[in-house]
Amino acid sequence: MNTDVEFHIRQNYPWNKLPANVKQSVGNSQREYEKHVQLYSIRNQLRFRNNLVRHVRKDERKYYEELLKYSRDHLMLYPYHLSDIMVKGLRITPFSYYISIMEDIMNVEKSYDSLPNFTAADCLRLLGIGRNQYIDLMNQCRSSKKFFRRKTARDLLPSKPVEISVEPWWVAQTGYITEDDIRICSVVERKAIDKMIDSGPQLAGSMEYNVVLSLYNRGFIYLDVPISDDSCMSVPPLEGFVMNRVQGDYFETLLYKIFVSIDEQTNVSELANVLEIDLGLVKNAVSMYCRLGFALKKGGSFSSEQLHPTWKTAPSVNRLK
Repeated sequence: MNTDVEFHIRQNYPWNKLPANVKQSVGNSQREYEKHVQLYSIRNQLRFRNNLVRHVRKDERKYYEELLKYSRDHLMLYPYHLSDIMVKGLRITPFSYYISIMEDIMNVEKSYDSLPNFTAADCLRLLGIGRNQYIDLMNQCRSSKKFFRRKTARDLLPSKPVEISVEPWWVAQTGYITEDDIRICSVVERKAIDKMIDSGPQLAGSMEYNVVLSLYNRGFIYLDVPISDDSCMSVPPLEGFVMNRVQGDYFETLLYKIFVSIDEQTNVSELANVLEIDLGLVKNAVSMYCRLGFALKKGGSFSSEQLHPTWKTAPSVNRLK
């Protein structure tokens, strides 16, 4: 896609406001421009509201379903910045999304190296499936085909997420919760859900640690990793980084570009200016690095007075640094 076209889509230029040279680059066709708007929006996992795509597409739900399908087909990262839509609206959690991706690549017997690096890292974090585990699963899948009651790829994949590391400054939000879901919750879990419904999102660190994990594992809550304009990050030595592919798609290339540019003295807003990348995209990327434990948020993220006592012994990447 032409960089001028991308720029004008990003800046929400409707067809009638486009400069003549940009119109010419899409063959002076409004329909062609609208196709570019759709592709750019889906490829960059853009929110429907407040973006140009809302004038091109009328069905918001269908747009998000197509975005999800494109992301899954291209083995992209789960769109965490759209969690309110994905979890509450479509009932697709990060765990169920990555299980589907794993099932897809196992069914066509793709190698583990087909996974983009950041996607592979998130699969390892949530599913506990790295290179060795994937090879083992594929071997089990192949050997079961020899028997009458063979196991499908889905049968071999985990039924719930592995225990993830959660930071106290992350924000817990209610997902899609039914009355049946509430019935299977403990009293403490119900109280936590009621508080989020009545008072809004809660800092994870203000809640009981095991309750956060339990509700998250069942998809009753999702976790936002908020990044502000003035947030500064540091990058520790990387232990969990999965190096698969040297060349990735646009979004993966963007993640690398931002990642290698992080330094402790430059805040997120300054980083976006230096790289000439949209601030929202940089925030989404930095938020992702924090989820994966590849970057640590500097400064007063959370005070020990705010911390629920159960967090004092909880494992963490970046506890109160």
